Amino acid sequence: MSPDRPATPPPAPRTATHPAPRFNPPAVPVVAAPMAGGPSTWQLAAAVSAAGGIGFIAGGMRPVEGLVQDVDAARQATPAPFGVNLFVPEPANTAIPAERSAPGSEARRRRAAEVAAYRSSLLPEAERLGVDPGDLPAADALDPDATDGWDAKLDAAEAGRWPLVTFTFGLPAAEVFRRLHASGSVLGVTVTTAAEAARALKHGADLLCVQGPESGGHRSVHDPAAAPETTALGDLLAEVRAAVGPSVPLFAAGGIMDADGVRAVLAAGATAAQCGTAFLRADQAGTSALQRAALDQVAAGTRFARDDGSARTALTRAYSGRWARGLENGFMREHADAPAAYPEVNDLTKPLRAAATVAGDPESVSLWAGIGAARTRTAPAEQILESLTP
Repeated sequence: MSPDRPATPPPAPRTATHPAPRFNPPAVPVVAAPMAGGPSTWQLAAAVSAAGGIGFIAGGMRPVEGLVQDVDAARQATPAPFGVNLFVPEPANTAIPAERSAPGSEARRRRAAEVAAYRSSLLPEAERLGVDPGDLPAADALDPDATDGWDAKLDAAEAGRWPLVTFTFGLPAAEVFRRLHASGSVLGVTVTTAAEAARALKHGADLLCVQGPESGGHRSVHDPAAAPETTALGDLLAEVRAAVGPSVPLFAAGGIMDADGVRAVLAAGATAAQCGTAFLRADQAGTSALQRAALDQVAAGTRFARDDGSARTALTRAYSGRWARGLENGFMREHADAPAAYPEVNDLTKPLRAAATVAGDPESVSLWAGIGAARTRTAPAEQILESLTP
């Protein structure tokens, strides 16, 4: 932690029966979605929150030390509340049947064999990109139970009294919700079905992010082996609202790129719209130069675009082992049979993605974006938020 940043104060004492904090809707009903891997900087989160929405810092796939520094920096930049999103690792995901994750089980042996076969299929990609095959992790060195610093991040959230924490990639145990409620956090879960929504509330969620199939980036299907649902956001939002009742705050995510889209989900029962792709080209976003260039091309209709001018996107497991939507490229088409194995596949492709980025090769790197990618624009985050304000 930088010496010029104040130390995070210890949590205020609370009893185990202390009620959960109450979520206060933002003045502007727009949430800047957490986008792991670079786009969601603390500067973007602070800018959106300071302008009346809710910004998010993405906590997945990064060390806890940098995450804590970013939270402190955002707090110094604005007194407005913002959120932190955490990936739920498989060992902490209650949606995965225990027999499927047991060491030595038939499911684990089958998974290991699929990962080994997938590694072999990536060797021609490594040669083409100039990556030494030895730089790809050996299949037996990949750990399906890697936790992404889960315990340390929960400790940091508790100690820092992070105001809003959301979970994606699964459903933590109820004890996690009780623990962070006691330190003052409002807690949310990303869901893709009404059944997931009901279970999240049972565990202690205060709010839900309802993620439709139009969304860019990873689908937060709680059971990573399950096929993602295809119910459009509007219908899914109605199903979830019917299942959870009128009082639960809902963020609606999926293809929302303008004020009309925000108005539509608010009219359908959402508390706020959660927008990620719309902020990918924000000045404060950490989106890579390669992805910004690809989005420029999509907006101009010169690449990754359909005949009608819309973005050509698709779902894939090729890069991470979890279903995610991005601009459709050659790597996705070539490796459509990638196994359901996160984080192993993510670790396998990391050297390839790094080499493709250095080479400026958009056909070989993940370009996460939703169906509205052709409508992104370069502007300060405050202006993008204004364009989304109903």
